[in-house]
Amino acid sequence: MSSSEPLIPQAKSFLVQKFAKIPLGSIHVIGYSVAGEETVIQVPELDVCFDIGRAPYFALTSNILCISHGHMDHIAGISYYLSQRHFQGMKPGTILVPAEIAKFVDEVLRGWRNIERQKTPYTLVPMEPGQVYEVRRDFVIRAMETHHAGASLGYALVSVREKLKAEYHGILGPELAAMKKRGIEIQYKIEVPLVTYLGDTSFGPVFQNPDVINAEVLLTECTFYEKDHKQRAKVGRHLHVDQFAEILPTLKNQHIVVLHVSRRTGIRKARHFLRKRVGDELMKKVQFLMDFDGSVEGGDIEEAGPPQGDNAD
Repeated sequence: MSSSEPLIPQAKSFLVQKFAKIPLGSIHVIGYSVAGEETVIQVPELDVCFDIGRAPYFALTSNILCISHGHMDHIAGISYYLSQRHFQGMKPGTILVPAEIAKFVDEVLRGWRNIERQKTPYTLVPMEPGQVYEVRRDFVIRAMETHHAGASLGYALVSVREKLKAEYHGILGPELAAMKKRGIEIQYKIEVPLVTYLGDTSFGPVFQNPDVINAEVLLTECTFYEKDHKQRAKVGRHLHVDQFAEILPTLKNQHIVVLHVSRRTGIRKARHFLRKRVGDELMKKVQFLMDFDGSVEGGDIEEAGPPQGDNAD
């Protein structure tokens, strides 16, 4: 190109967003969550994605998708997720969804199969509160009722472990094997909630659920922080920071990741409001998913996204 030719002006699209990647012990939490825009949270080591947002590329690799409720910012990409997996030769996705909306989700998916003229395969699993979906003998997903508009569920990823009963300690392996062959129960099971995801929820009994209190990692919303936003929280059935500050001391989690902060407040102010209410000690185990200026790793993960405006919650 000669120096006399005009340069084509370049402008960065406003449709750019960053996805967070937080290392938490043996797992990572990857995703994006802004109130009213999009929520999609992946735990790749456990092959699970909570909600699907608009189906960003990284979420396609999870074989299991747990849908918390039917609001568009949490479920819009469900058909694209399945279609892309089929297109790329991946196995059909398994989708856990509140039983109350399963029929309607299935209708949407069947509609897209007709539009695309391809038989995109999938497995849809209607879930009720307390229901368990067995992934493997040693790993299950348990649903719990949350407190949002319409049918809404949280999900706990639970490790199931077998332990030798105390009365059989000291007995040699061959003898234990023989006892087992004779039908003697020599082991008992314990369940360890690894990760619990609450989707959108207001304050309520879900925060007394053992899978919430004891999970190694808790993924919970806290949408509103300003004093004059309490009514917004009540109407939308979301958590306000004053409620979250009451809940936080009761939780035994090693790590708590806060999701779904409203752009009306922003991460920096939200973190300040929470710290002011609970103090530095409790804040040691709390991270905000979208805190790219704090302890979040992985700001290089980018994909098309919504403008940075003032959106509905």
